[in-house]
Amino acid sequence: MSRRLIALLILTVTVLTACGRVQSTRPASAGYLLFLEEGYSDGGQQVTVRDSATGNIARQLPIGTAAPDWSRYYTVTQLSGSARLSAIDPASGRTLAQTTIPAGYTLPDFGYAGTSAGLSPNGQWLALTSQGKHAGGGVVTNFLVGSSFLSDPFVSVQVDGNFSFDALSNDGQGLYLIQKMADPNHYQVRLYDIGARSLVAQPVVDKREPNEPMEGIRGDSVADPNGNQVFTVYLRDSGPFIHALPLINQPLAWCVDLPSKTGSDMGQQFHWSLAIGRQGGPVYVVNTSLGMVAEMTTGNPPTIARTKSVALNPGGNPLAGLVTDADAKGPRIGGAALSADGRTLFAVGQTGLVAIDTATLRVRLRILSGETVDSIRLSADDKWLYAAGAENSNLWQIDPATGAVRGQVKGVTQPWALLWAKPTS
Repeated sequence: MSRRLIALLILTVTVLTACGRVQSTRPASAGYLLFLEEGYSDGGQQVTVRDSATGNIARQLPIGTAAPDWSRYYTVTQLSGSARLSAIDPASGRTLAQTTIPAGYTLPDFGYAGTSAGLSPNGQWLALTSQGKHAGGGVVTNFLVGSSFLSDPFVSVQVDGNFSFDALSNDGQGLYLIQKMADPNHYQVRLYDIGARSLVAQPVVDKREPNEPMEGIRGDSVADPNGNQVFTVYLRDSGPFIHALPLINQPLAWCVDLPSKTGSDMGQQFHWSLAIGRQGGPVYVVNTSLGMVAEMTTGNPPTIARTKSVALNPGGNPLAGLVTDADAKGPRIGGAALSADGRTLFAVGQTGLVAIDTATLRVRLRILSGETVDSIRLSADDKWLYAAGAENSNLWQIDPATGAVRGQVKGVTQPWALLWAKPTS
């Protein structure tokens, strides 16, 4: 899409929706640090840390891997002949630990915008990766696995073939990998047993359909807070599904089909977002483009317990999301969030956001109607809901109990991903 056409579309959207916009100039309440990605640049991504009240930048971080509670943030710096792995406090910028690793190793990423990966759900174990070739020309993939405290030597893992990181068990003994096949449309999930130093012969499969080939593009993902499972949306022409991966060091997974109206529309499939409570419970799945929400139980196997069509954007801007859809390069970051009591599911709509009653799966409240919202995030203490909109450089602070907009964070530039929000003390 040309820059001129994008500019014309944005101007048209601005004219059509200006009357419904929230014109709050009140600054957001103080006492919070916001971690976000903002702006569009060819100079590389970075994470901006801003003060909620002033909007001032406290620091900027290179793209890295955050602990589940953002108490640590891992980065790799390539040096001459080696690399440095650092664990820093993202709030203060203070280095907590660091170690030297072989040159070429990096933190895993999933191939789209956002922070990198590599941690177990409990944050205690970390994996890094590199790739090379045998003397004969074949691909070899290397991993380092060790304590996230960087206190002990890492275990070195080498597997023949083209592999990438998928997940790491909470005991650090099960390294789950994606093995790319000769057929580029298919892949296998594999388990590497760290203790046995070997790749488990049996691929990780849904035992109900052990011979069904795996295919799809990775979308949004959440982990059970107890570390028992990782749930990931995969997109494919035949329709999306959730890959539920129990981290029990066994070659077992579950594939759960999602409701779909137009399976071949990959742009709409990228809008599936997942949310789970801080204490676990069901996984909520919502798609703003399709106007659908579902509740999935997390048993063995997981199942879609309820599905409902919801009007996420009735009477809204008909061009909303057009530019985003055309240029989408991955799943939305922060497309859904679940309240602390589990009673309200917040989801980004095609304009604004909605609060969905989890008891009925019906829309309870509409917030910021007419505004473009790209990402939402509840603060770590659940006091505030933050919403970011890149189109007009907006970052709102919302009372999640009432839906009232309490203020705006000033000075942001096209914020498109809210990664974390935490009290300063």
